[in-house]
Amino acid sequence: MEEFRNYAREKGIASKCFIVGGTVRDFLLGKKAKDIDIAVKDGLPALAKRFAEQIGASFILLDQRFGMYRVVRPKEYGGEHLDFSLLRGETIHEDLKDRDITINAMAMPLLSRKKIIDPLGGANDLLRGRIKAVSEKNLRDDPLRILRAYRFSALPGFRIEKGTASLLKRLSPLLKKPAPERVTEEMRYILREAHSRKILERMFRDRALRAIIPGLRGKNLRALRSLESESRRFPYFKELGQTADLFSLKLALLLRGAGERGTERLVLSNKERELIGRIFHYQEMMRRLYKRSPIKLTLVKVLRDAGDEIFIHLIAAYSILRGANNQRANGFLEFSRALLKLYLKEVRPRLGKRLVTGDDLIAMGMKPGPELGRILDRAELLWLAGKIKTREEFF
Repeated sequence: MEEFRNYAREKGIASKCFIVGGTVRDFLLGKKAKDIDIAVKDGLPALAKRFAEQIGASFILLDQRFGMYRVVRPKEYGGEHLDFSLLRGETIHEDLKDRDITINAMAMPLLSRKKIIDPLGGANDLLRGRIKAVSEKNLRDDPLRILRAYRFSALPGFRIEKGTASLLKRLSPLLKKPAPERVTEEMRYILREAHSRKILERMFRDRALRAIIPGLRGKNLRALRSLESESRRFPYFKELGQTADLFSLKLALLLRGAGERGTERLVLSNKERELIGRIFHYQEMMRRLYKRSPIKLTLVKVLRDAGDEIFIHLIAAYSILRGANNQRANGFLEFSRALLKLYLKEVRPRLGKRLVTGDDLIAMGMKPGPELGRILDRAELLWLAGKIKTREEFF
């Protein structure tokens, strides 16, 4: 931030730049803002691009229609990013009157940390914990603001005021219009909230969520509620809980049964799609294994293949059972405890270590091929399960 202040001073453009939106809101809440929003009267995108080049940062187009650009510092320098937007209208007051909700419609001059520009009473709404739309026209002009209003209601102690609540519900079908990239970014913010179910349940009732995830079913929300309310009670949460990508895990619960149509309004990375696919596959497998009481060697094979993701798959399966009020949920919890104990105490310490290698078998006269692979796989499973402890025991 200080780098841009200095840059703006040097170029003589500081008086045309304002700190806006969420940065001012966080400042008034006493929070340190890592991501800075700046509105500039003119000169974008050249200004942002030249600044990015000067500090060795990335320059990204966010939204061409609204003139929004992002300058991102490399992670080794803190990963801070600055979002630049073209001032809407001739003055900062006109710009603020064109924003989404009042608590985001405040600004500060770039060179002043004391003067708050607040034409719509955003500071008072912030004090009262009130989410209030600036105008219906603004929501219609950019329907993504509907989703943002829901998202900001997750702030501790905040609520959507009555008039805005009615407006959001009425305009929710418009959420089919914004670019999927922008919708996905807002959904990331929502799903990473510890209590995202409260926002999502309201969005579901208002039909806003179904505009984003077609085919979404109420039982999927119940599974997500179980995940958020009970995950910390899950066995070995502290040991394996950090392996979970909460966005992908929660999204997998929401998408279950929605098919390809469920993701048509979202832009996901290949890594996220693959993880969600594995969650679909393994959570079903976990529930089948629980019913069948399989032998240890079968469980070890599953644990080997799933690796540390086993926690994600078990908690997904448990959340689905719990959300459906399935009587087997408590028993599944004990099954999960035993399975994770097996993984942590026996399987994981042996992963990556082999008693028998392909070279050993070739030296005994075997030829490379499927049979050799099957023997190696069998040897590895016996070793991981503790059935053999030396090479001699296998041969």
